[in-house]
Amino acid sequence: MLEVLGLDPGTEAVYRLMLAHPAWGVDRMAAALDTDRCAVTQSLDTLADLALLRTATADDAPVQERLVPPRAGLGALLERRQSELARRQSEIDATRAAVADLLTDYTALGREPLPDGGTERFAGAEAVRRTQADLAACATDEFLALAPAPAVDIDTDDPWRLDLPLLQETATRGVRVRILATGPTEGLRRLTAAGAEIRVLPSLPVRLSLADGSDAALPLDPTAPRDGVVLLREPGALAGLRALFQQLWDAAEPLSGTPMPAATGCTPQERALLRHLADGLTDGAAARCLGISLRSERRLISQLSERFGARSRFQLGLEAARSGLV
Repeated sequence: MLEVLGLDPGTEAVYRLMLAHPAWGVDRMAAALDTDRCAVTQSLDTLADLALLRTATADDAPVQERLVPPRAGLGALLERRQSELARRQSEIDATRAAVADLLTDYTALGREPLPDGGTERFAGAEAVRRTQADLAACATDEFLALAPAPAVDIDTDDPWRLDLPLLQETATRGVRVRILATGPTEGLRRLTAAGAEIRVLPSLPVRLSLADGSDAALPLDPTAPRDGVVLLREPGALAGLRALFQQLWDAAEPLSGTPMPAATGCTPQERALLRHLADGLTDGAAARCLGISLRSERRLISQLSERFGARSRFQLGLEAARSGLV
């Protein structure tokens, strides 16, 4: 209980024993605590260092170790610890303020917030790299990317180039990473080993990064992607971009050398229904999106549940995700 004051359990046991039996010597305390003389001596040294033990001397009498009265000794020690904690708290507060200033300066580089609050512009290639890294590092559920090949195949200066080590780390954190590329690379194959899902299409319409369905990054100018990045947080725009990604994903082929998830014979309508359910739509909302009656929608869910062996909507969603349908 007194470790916060610097007394380890062994030292505290010796301290309490000395309070109860102030006349006992080292050997007797060692026997009572079932330990050796050396351990008791080390505890006495610790008590002395903490100013809880003083040396008492008298004429013609051997030197004796006496405890400082607990109210004075422990009280002074507690005050020292409180002062130390207050100093550390002050240092933490100062550090927190410095970090806040640093982050403000960091995010302000090339930043141009727009009046609507749902969109921000960041100018320059370094801002593109920083925004890309922030999205991947902060993703907790899902990270999606459209990654067209740069104009020059070996373009290490392309700020939209995928940060493969960071994406590997993101995937190993349990985030679902899905990437659409225009061609296979050894780096992408290594990324699949970390759990990422990669598919390819001959061409992609735009560069895009989308994290957790809440933040999306696009080039300020698609014809000059190095010039900067626009960060979107508008729900309508995000829903549209995710739908675009999903449509392209469904049309894409798996990266060569990786198996295509089993589709279990689902029709396009059934796949669309599974995506709507995964997005959290109610039965009624999903039915409206599909243009069918609520009764028909529920019949489709029943058929899909039977096909996947699912006993609940949640389990159906899990099985659909495992099959690569959502």
